[in-house]
Amino acid sequence: MTSPRFVLRYRGEGPAPEADVGQVHDLGGAVVVDASARMLLVEADDPGALRDLAGNLSDWIFAPEQPYPLPDTRARVERPSG
Repeated sequence: MTSPRFVLRYRGEGPAPEADVGQVHDLGGAVVVDASARMLLVEADDPGALRDLAGNLSDWIFAPEQPYPLPDTRARVERPSG
């Protein structure tokens, strides 16, 4: 079973500070799964520790990942009613 995932989004000016990103990488029990210039997707064994870290970092938002099912886009032949 995988750990719960969380999104950390930087709301400040420019890209996320490297020092802040480094603190997330260094957090025990947390793995950065994906990253962009202003967002991190993190798997965390201890969500409370990640939430506390995000709360102590300036201009960061912490939220649980929201998965959405993908629609089925396969073409189908519709049968005439009859």
